[in-house]
Amino acid sequence: MAVCISCEEEYSDKRLALGYGTCLDCGEMEARGIIAARNHAKLCEMTPYLSGSLGAPDRLFEKRPGYNDKSIVNKVLVVGE
Repeated sequence: MAVCISCEEEYSDKRLALGYGTCLDCGEMEARGIIAARNHAKLCEMTPYLSGSLGAPDRLFEKRPGYNDKSIVNKVLVVGE
């Protein structure tokens, strides 16, 4: 029986032959950590304003023509004309 490098529990020699140095439980915890780190990195790429490279998403739209125009904001609609 092989011995896990993390918890020093015994696990199957077949698992060691596949190249794993950890038992199933420790391997699963390590894999979940890797998955979480990869997901975090991808989400930071997809949402650059959260990672600090850009401002808030509303800032992207502030420079649109007419976005902050007072004539659009203060327009009064009269019904029946």
